[in-house]
Amino acid sequence: MSISLYSLGAAEEVTGSKHVLEIDGRIILIDCGAFQGRRAEADRKNRDFGVPADKLEAVVLTHAHYDHSGLLPLLGINGYAGNIYATPATRDLANIIMMDSARIQAHDAEYLSFRARKKGETFNWQPLFTEVDAINTTNQIVTVSYNRPVWITQNVKLEFFDAGHILGSSMALLTATDKDGKTVRVAYTGDLGRKGKAIIRDPAVLPPVDFMLLESTYGDRLHESTDDALAMLAEVVKKAVRTNGKIIIPAFAISAPRNWCTTCTPSWIKRSCRRSRSTSTRRWP
Repeated sequence: MSISLYSLGAAEEVTGSKHVLEIDGRIILIDCGAFQGRRAEADRKNRDFGVPADKLEAVVLTHAHYDHSGLLPLLGINGYAGNIYATPATRDLANIIMMDSARIQAHDAEYLSFRARKKGETFNWQPLFTEVDAINTTNQIVTVSYNRPVWITQNVKLEFFDAGHILGSSMALLTATDKDGKTVRVAYTGDLGRKGKAIIRDPAVLPPVDFMLLESTYGDRLHESTDDALAMLAEVVKKAVRTNGKIIIPAFAISAPRNWCTTCTPSWIKRSCRRSRSTSTRRWP
């Protein structure tokens, strides 16, 4: 059995996850994310697609975050008409992400074109894809629940395991079988979540594998525990109460509002700030 693996993104950098797995000449793409960064650099890297879309036999999507799903519409534009395998929740979220990206790109094109015309300059920039492309891509997604093995090529079986990262996030286990019945298991973790989240299950435990591709954005550090993180947040809330200040939370990411809404309930805030109420002029309900 001949197996090769190479990355077209998220290797020696973050964002833009695209990994190509070739097994006995059959090519499978795992994730198809957009690069995020400065406008010019991101545009250049995203247009330099590099994925052999017309030669793919299957596409696997581990979760919906933009840096894993954002360039999926380019597959169809470049000739891929096959299935994209994902969990049901990932399909729903990826549809929102792709549609939102298409709208933002269309708005950017309109705005930048207007600015160029005012300066008497030529403007030729075009969005990477449109809302129609995003809809067509969503129609290619075949949903697969956790722990339900399915054949995605003639000799490769896919099984999703809960990654505990965001809704629908998964680890992908690919089992290849050759003509002599020999099997090789290749696992790709995608983005792994932490244990003890409010509404997201803990990451599942994978069965034994032969090869594992593990993304390691935080591979050189230890995260604080959930209790320690809540204690740190409580101190921030207490300080804001004491000083009549404000807390500004960047909520552009999918998981940030979820974490805030499920953790910082009115009752939790009251409990956390009980010691600060006597020194604060802020009124509490």
